[in-house]
Amino acid sequence: MMRHILNLGLRLFLVCAVAAAGLGLTYSLVRDRIAREEAKRRARAAEAVLSTIPARPEESEELTARLQPDFPDLITVFVGRDDAGGKAGYAFVLKSKGYNFMTMAVGVDREGKVTGIKAVTNEETPGLGAVALDSEEYLAGFQGKGPEPLTLKVDVDAWTGATFTSKGITNGVNLALEMWKKLREGGEG
Repeated sequence: MMRHILNLGLRLFLVCAVAAAGLGLTYSLVRDRIAREEAKRRARAAEAVLSTIPARPEESEELTARLQPDFPDLITVFVGRDDAGGKAGYAFVLKSKGYNFMTMAVGVDREGKVTGIKAVTNEETPGLGAVALDSEEYLAGFQGKGPEPLTLKVDVDAWTGATFTSKGITNGVNLALEMWKKLREGGEG
């Protein structure tokens, strides 16, 4: 009986070890491709949120490194450049918590006004929060707001049935406005 249990345990261990090795190998083969696709999604979102001013986004590792110690939910910062090469605004790609986590880009112009919001990844509940985060009409309600922090149900409406998502979007916008203020105070404005 003991021999039978050990035999089954060994077989199970071998199956698990082969499966884990296969998953590890597969991930190591596609890791770089996943990172490139994620970077493309962030860049497209930054371009979308800066398109209203118009500005072309340039990712800034230096600004990201400077802001991340104070803002751990920041993923990256894009500087929006106008045709003359000057700073027209910023696109902050950040994580926020609604009902689930969401990654979004928030554009802020030189005056601290929101230029746009675009979802990079959306883990909100399909049919409820996901609809709010993907609704251009709803997200347009944030445009032109700032530089003062926004209050849900005062400055912007909540999406019916997706209050947590609405709070998460508003918190993400407020985080972007706070980072804009920090950059402005540091002479980056």
